Amino acid sequence: MSSAEKKPFSIEEETPLAYFEKLVEFIYDPWYARFLRRISARYERAKIPEEIELMPFFVDSLIFETFIDRKTPLDRFIEHYQAQLKPRQLKIYQRFKTSALGCYEILERHKPDRLLLRDLLDDSPVEVHDGEAWRYMMPGFYAICRLLPYEDSLVLTGSCAVLNYKTREEVLALAREFKHPPLFVEGESRPASP
Repeated sequence: MSSAEKKPFSIEEETPLAYFEKLVEFIYDPWYARFLRRISARYERAKIPEEIELMPFFVDSLIFETFIDRKTPLDRFIEHYQAQLKPRQLKIYQRFKTSALGCYEILERHKPDRLLLRDLLDDSPVEVHDGEAWRYMMPGFYAICRLLPYEDSLVLTGSCAVLNYKTREEVLALAREFKHPPLFVEGESRPASP
């Protein structure tokens, strides 16, 4: 079943992960898979430590940074389900458009889900509320991750590399391997369903 033929929108649990999983379900389709191949070709695996799982970064790049005939898969998802989404749900997905991949120093951890990060590019503090990430992000480490706005806070998507590096320069050098300009593809509109 292609994403264009997916069942009606429904979400069982109002969590950031549940909302994000709906996007992943939407792109789980052979038509989108070919764009994942193009995205993966942009990464120089030899410059990235083997223990970093790249597929979540590829998926995030596809959803948020790949413009297929001027629309991201997130744009297409919103168009496809707009009539079915409640106003609150639509607002959540529209805010996802402001997500950003960044590079951070992990400063503090507070139970049950609060993390304080520092953006390595401008030294600004960033507060994240994410119970899952809280378990593995330790102060003194660094992270290359995508922050997703959800309601009144920020959460992480699955694309998160936690790094135990000595200097921020090392982290920034690695972060450059993950930061690519958006991918623009023209003439690739999905064929109409029969």
